[in-house]
Amino acid sequence: MGHAVTLKNVAAHAGVSRTTASNVLTGTGRVSSETRDRVHQAIRELGYVYNRGAASLRTRRTTTVGVVVTDIANPFFGELLVGLESALAEAGFRSLVVASSDDPVRQDELVAELREYQVAGLAIMPATGSGRSFLEGLEASRIPHVFVTKYLEGVSAPYVGPDDRLGGRLAAEHLLGHGCRTFAFVGGLAGHLSRRDRIEGVRSALAEAGVEPDRFIDIESPSNGAGGLQAGERLLARGQLPDAIICQSDAVAFGVYRALRVAGRAADVRVIGYDDVRAAALWEPPLTSVATRPERLGRAAAELLLDEIAEPSTGISERIFAPELVVRESCGCHSAP
Repeated sequence: MGHAVTLKNVAAHAGVSRTTASNVLTGTGRVSSETRDRVHQAIRELGYVYNRGAASLRTRRTTTVGVVVTDIANPFFGELLVGLESALAEAGFRSLVVASSDDPVRQDELVAELREYQVAGLAIMPATGSGRSFLEGLEASRIPHVFVTKYLEGVSAPYVGPDDRLGGRLAAEHLLGHGCRTFAFVGGLAGHLSRRDRIEGVRSALAEAGVEPDRFIDIESPSNGAGGLQAGERLLARGQLPDAIICQSDAVAFGVYRALRVAGRAADVRVIGYDDVRAAALWEPPLTSVATRPERLGRAAAELLLDEIAEPSTGISERIFAPELVVRESCGCHSAP
């Protein structure tokens, strides 16, 4: 029955990831002698036969993985890349990183160029507006791929990201606990699915608490500091500030705070950011934020992609991580960890 046993079966039997099992067979990556022994024992017990010819065809490209991000200047993506690249390096791979500027046309051009380099796989943060045709092109190329932090609506594809509805709910519930009754969601642009999901989480928590829909507003802006500054200025121009502001990202929150400080209103509203990048803890006041753990997301994306490279899956794999609220002072709490 050796021909019916897959590397995935071996990995499960040995209690390791498929990537680790592949590394044992190919002699790549960092694998302890104890783990190596467990994998070899599983191979013997299951009767697995390594098809070196097929493996040669699969690895004919390179040990380089293409990574497409939307905004390389965004600190969230910088931290995500740290996790992704460290996991790739441990498996003997390296990354080639390009930025699409959130432009689907530019994204198509970059993916085509990366394919010319015969990359072994692609980790992609899809540009806003990417759709079924983009996924169909990837599938037709037969190149292993995984979408990271941003999924495509209405299609199934390998994916790693946070549960953004839960993230929005966590922020809203905490602010409700402070007695807040009027809310603003600031940042992100129409078409950003993460923005939509976060707002849905906020709205559901407010509805359950009996907050009327007209006590919630949302203001669009680019998901960066400059966008947050502009959105903060528009919020101030409305007159009365809401009790609480939930931001699409920590960078947006930094920009919002700049606008509030210029107007002398920084102490008049509770603010929560999103992602908990490293600078959030250094902000003044220290920023309460919905932590998505970007390094963890990057590592998980690399592991999933390496699994697909080692042995393409017949099903669609995804890993959704629950975010956590990291409480500091910007939301009105003064016993920050």
